[in-house]
Amino acid sequence: MGFLAGAAPVVVIAFLLGLAVSVLTLLMMLTTMVMRMNSLRMERIDADARALWHPLLSHAAAGHLGTLPTLQARHVRGFIEVWNEVHEPLRGGTTDALAELARAGDLPRHLYRFLGQTTFHHRVMAIIALGHLKRGESFDRVLPFLNDKSPILSLCAARSLMQLDPERAVPKLVPLIVERTYWSQGVVASILTESEQAIVTEPMADATLHATSDVAPRLIRFLAGVSPESAAPIIREALRTSSDERIISTCLQSMTDPADLDCVRPLLSHPLWYIRMQAASTLGALGVPGDEHRLVVMLRDTQWWVRYRAAQALLRLKFIGADDARRIHDSQTDAFARDILSHVLAERSIEAPT
Repeated sequence: MGFLAGAAPVVVIAFLLGLAVSVLTLLMMLTTMVMRMNSLRMERIDADARALWHPLLSHAAAGHLGTLPTLQARHVRGFIEVWNEVHEPLRGGTTDALAELARAGDLPRHLYRFLGQTTFHHRVMAIIALGHLKRGESFDRVLPFLNDKSPILSLCAARSLMQLDPERAVPKLVPLIVERTYWSQGVVASILTESEQAIVTEPMADATLHATSDVAPRLIRFLAGVSPESAAPIIREALRTSSDERIISTCLQSMTDPADLDCVRPLLSHPLWYIRMQAASTLGALGVPGDEHRLVVMLRDTQWWVRYRAAQALLRLKFIGADDARRIHDSQTDAFARDILSHVLAERSIEAPT
């Protein structure tokens, strides 16, 4: 670097900065290459583990346990991935052969180790796998993750806890379902429906009865999914007493008992058009002879969507056949009613198999 001896300080500084940047760039490139090579190596190891263990775990899921190789440390991650994969079709269950295989491979020890790792994917895999393993002593190890900031991790923990010990899990889970509106409703519904109805129903019904109008619609859907019979009296009472359109709409969508139609029929003339529309749809799904006349009246509603849903509901009534629908169409003198019935009949004709 003798050529810098007589150079100005600014030139020397610029040269050194350029050299430092070049060295750092080279180090970053080398680091990226090493990380990529390590990633490819891990992918190959996981692929080898999957190829080895997938057929064995699939046979164990079917109840057959053959001679097992030793679970090598480098194959643990691939093994856990396959373990979770073969359990999904079992809908929260397991088999004796799978449990025996887990004991032979000392799986709990590996899963507890994964729980303590910083890698998000490893913790998620371990939490899911512990749920499938169904060892009650794992409950306290999974429980802290129920309060994780990540919705994915906390929901995985919720499902795992319900698999490990539903009686302990439900009192902890139900308040969080009420509180955490950001939890995926589809995932929560799946967790609840996978669980034993008798354990879930009473706490969910109690939470629904005491919920605010903001939370109640969501809880009504969950309860109706778990136990329509338990949801029915709550829905019935809400339709009779509530003026909140969100609750009314949710109740109409969640109804399953034709005996409660007396709560629905008055809503066909509700001031809000989308409540009338939903009431018509509910009547189409659960209606009894005589309700077709109510739907015919709604074919003259001022709102197009109400007329449309009423026409669809009319044709969906189990006791209204194609000839009945055409006769109702031909008897209409109102232009709105004839047009919307023609529209829906044409849709049905297009959808009918040829």
